[in-house]
Amino acid sequence: MKLVFVNIMQELQRFDSTAYITQPPVPLAVLNAVTPKTIETALLDEQADRVRFEGDAFAFSVSTQNARAVYDHADALRAAGKKVILGGIHVTVCPDEAMRHADAIVTGEAEMLWPAVCEDLLAGTLRERYDGSPTPPSQMKPVDYRFFGERSYLTPASLFATRGCNRRCSFCVSSRYMGPYRTKPLDVLEQEIDQLAVLYPGAFLQFTDDNLLADRNYGAKLLALLRRNKRRFVTMVTVDQFCDSALMEEMAASGCLGVAVGVESLDDDNCASVSKFQNLRQPFADAVRHANASGIQTGALIMVGLPHDTPERLERTLHYLKQIPCSVFDIRILRIYPSTALYREMLSSGDVTEEWWLEKGSASTCNHLLPSCLSMHFRHASFDPMQLQHMALRLIAELNVMKQDSVSRIVGIGRRGHGLKFAGTMLFVRKRLSGQARMLQKQVEQAMAMNAVTTMA
Repeated sequence: MKLVFVNIMQELQRFDSTAYITQPPVPLAVLNAVTPKTIETALLDEQADRVRFEGDAFAFSVSTQNARAVYDHADALRAAGKKVILGGIHVTVCPDEAMRHADAIVTGEAEMLWPAVCEDLLAGTLRERYDGSPTPPSQMKPVDYRFFGERSYLTPASLFATRGCNRRCSFCVSSRYMGPYRTKPLDVLEQEIDQLAVLYPGAFLQFTDDNLLADRNYGAKLLALLRRNKRRFVTMVTVDQFCDSALMEEMAASGCLGVAVGVESLDDDNCASVSKFQNLRQPFADAVRHANASGIQTGALIMVGLPHDTPERLERTLHYLKQIPCSVFDIRILRIYPSTALYREMLSSGDVTEEWWLEKGSASTCNHLLPSCLSMHFRHASFDPMQLQHMALRLIAELNVMKQDSVSRIVGIGRRGHGLKFAGTMLFVRKRLSGQARMLQKQVEQAMAMNAVTTMA
């Protein structure tokens, strides 16, 4: 029996894979480690491999962004007599939908029950559904990164130290899927860090945790471990953590090269409307300058299409953000994820398309032209769909423009933080984002013009 773990790309990567920071699908390596040795395993990662389905059974990790593509593959494989197992965040929140495309689904965290799933697969007695439970820290084992072989990723040394999130933002599905906040034992984490140092010498660590430093006591011990091992790293932080100057100085001293900050909106009423209360009344601009001085690159994660956004507000946002010296601006249109409080609210009001993730792009909203992070499947009181999409592309293009002062600043931050290689990565991503946005902006403008002519006729 040959079981293939499959990672299908998300839509943004299909438009320009270099605009997306590719990283190994670590959760699949976690499952591979607990697969019985009686089963031969392999990895098919569309980020790095040519898609060829060669095996007896296939286990897919499913997100909302790749669900429709995964279902298409799964249906074809089952028609050819192959066994298909689906799991991941989207399967957990949409189990009935996923069961229509699989021989078995696994909800929640799978590693505790995965050996039993595999035994049933071998015996030909797969159940329709397996429900996983949050893995306790005592059962978390080191990931074997040799599973990824010689594949090339932009950030190969990706890992996670925590699971879950203690926040309850109304647009986010992670807290429901990942369960309560838990921390990986530091001795297990140190084994992973040592392994990554051997496999990818010189590569910075990328922590993919939703909220790495939510437990400040654990966070302090983790930073001490990183300082002791002299490993450079990048991670995500919340706005309140980012604006804590003492914490950021400690991170810089521990080898932090860069942080992605969940800003979402500069307007407090927008943040409050999606329960992002930790963002309220925070001195973000000052914190960016402090991070730059400490040698930490800042990536600002901005969401447009929030309830109180208007064309005038976004114009002000664009003007204001041009004055803030972030290394990269990641702009995305609000995603209405299934099972979230925001999805339920908008579904009841008729403002979101039910099961939008299963639809093909609609020409009237330019969805067929754009990656999923810029597509629209909901109504906004202040914008026509193409108007909001065009504004999002303007923000990406103008905020990430490659001016000499921006390039010099990013390189200077890299020198201060002993991270010139990471500074190069930031410049690479910034250039690709800006170039892609300008190209797509022209296509949207053409579609808007055609739509105007059609409306007049």
